[in-house]
Amino acid sequence: MDASTHPHTDEHDKKAPPPPKQEIHWHKALFWHALGFVTIVMVLWADKLFGIWQHLGVGDENNETYLEVSAKSGVVILLWIFSAYKIYLIVSRLSYLESFLHVCAWCRKIEVEHKWLTIEQHFAQQTGVKASHGICPECAKKLEQEYSQTT
Repeated sequence: MDASTHPHTDEHDKKAPPPPKQEIHWHKALFWHALGFVTIVMVLWADKLFGIWQHLGVGDENNETYLEVSAKSGVVILLWIFSAYKIYLIVSRLSYLESFLHVCAWCRKIEVEHKWLTIEQHFAQQTGVKASHGICPECAKKLEQEYSQTT
């Protein structure tokens, strides 16, 4: 079996790029959600007031009272409030999670627009600042302790 027909070639090992981040804001999601529920309430009342299903030949004469239609509308509104709250929580959580900076656990590179860059490269691209290396006080203390234990 040659490399072109082997099932474990590089072509099969390549992962598909991750989907783009969803720039969803909760107010846009809730707008379309509310529009759907408003439409349902409007259809309920249009059927009561104008008998739209009867005129379309799909339903019988509407004998519901205004109280029954109001109760149905109230249930729809309660469902809208509950589901709108859940959508708000989900979209907020999604936005929060997508705001994280992905850091490689092994080499410490960071993912920026589907490219893995060193921290120095990222700083250079974003700010134009050149990176220099030093040692922080905590690491210096650890290094001194390790050095004193070995000598």
